[in-house]
Amino acid sequence: MKIQIYGAGISGSYLYNLLSQNGFEVGIFDVRKEPDCRCAWGFSYSETKELYREVGLNVDDYVLSKPEYVILNGKIWLKNREVVILDKKDIMRELWRFELRDEGGNILIDATGSSRAVLPRIKNDSIYTTVQYIERQDLDENIYIHMIKTGYAWAFPLGNGRWHVGAGDITKERAFELIRMLRETYDLKDSDKACVCFGRIRLLPPSKCKPIVYGNVYGVGEAVGCVSGTGEGNAPSLKCAKILYDCLINDELERYEERVLREFWWIEVEHDFVSAIQNGKKIKALRLLPKVISVESKRSVKHSFVTMKKMLSMLI
Repeated sequence: MKIQIYGAGISGSYLYNLLSQNGFEVGIFDVRKEPDCRCAWGFSYSETKELYREVGLNVDDYVLSKPEYVILNGKIWLKNREVVILDKKDIMRELWRFELRDEGGNILIDATGSSRAVLPRIKNDSIYTTVQYIERQDLDENIYIHMIKTGYAWAFPLGNGRWHVGAGDITKERAFELIRMLRETYDLKDSDKACVCFGRIRLLPPSKCKPIVYGNVYGVGEAVGCVSGTGEGNAPSLKCAKILYDCLINDELERYEERVLREFWWIEVEHDFVSAIQNGKKIKALRLLPKVISVESKRSVKHSFVTMKKMLSMLI
């Protein structure tokens, strides 16, 4: 059996290393010749550490910072539990120890993210635009967020006075406006930028990204909706690739789609929650709130019902 991966981002490169280190015949191809920097660095520590251990990487070697708080709109302070800022570029360089090639295979993997270049297009797709900078700021090492109904802007520390500043929204213009609002809320200076990147992100849950499997094509990561309601796709994409690997080694590919949908039930809940906020459905959002708090209090920051209700009141 020969496997060909298309897309060498976070899920594709991780899956390649899993497969190649365990005796599979696998190729990988990407339109890029080296990893790019159109990404954020926020990871859920415990699950990421466990997953990268599978390919011989210790995430502790790549930690840039662990912010103490996540601050929302300058008003709500949430204690950080699991979010660490990793040097994703160094991790990707470590994983990119392969020769890019496209030789086809019995099994094809679509790991092309928002492009979804191999699987069929998604009806009513939802693609957001991101704007991202690396710049210098003089701030306490917290994560600073300014959010509105349709998107949010962020600033988080990369260490040594370097910060990742960015935003995601429906259009590039709205993303720029969110960054302006972020700067105003937290008095961030508009400093010289070491990097300016534009990207795209799919904000749909797996159930709305079908087909996840199409003939001999299997989707992983963002290509099949493994991005949380807040736009965090790093750890979910790794987990999705690990599920596909497990199905391959156990000869259970027919169970892959079912396992993805079962594993990421919480992404479905978060997207329903975000949709309720965007559509002004406060009662539905309140009904979903306990599940969202339960999930994110384990994998990101310490939430409470009171603080989340305050957040809702700011958005609805």
